[in-house]
Amino acid sequence: MTGPAETPAHPTTTEEVPSTPGWVEGSVEAAFATLPCSGPGVMVLRNAYLDCLANAPRTEDLDTAHDRCRQALLKGLAAREKIGPEALRAFETRLEAIEAEISARI
Repeated sequence: MTGPAETPAHPTTTEEVPSTPGWVEGSVEAAFATLPCSGPGVMVLRNAYLDCLANAPRTEDLDTAHDRCRQALLKGLAAREKIGPEALRAFETRLEAIEAEISARI
């Protein structure tokens, strides 16, 4: 016998995608607003940083993972956007505060 299934097909799960806590993106956005540059290149770096934070393994030292994310971002900003050392250091301080807050809330 053919016909409709007795139980209609419905997805039973949603895809789990790593993400940062909701407040993190706003804090990172505020930090990026202090930079002397903006544009698509900066947005690519910002998104990569947020992805890196979201994918930081919770089983290892979270501070070490955050440090890797931050250092990659700073290197990219210096190389691609030519941001000077003073501006980068001030920006790094803001990022370190955000990362410390993430660690404290986990």
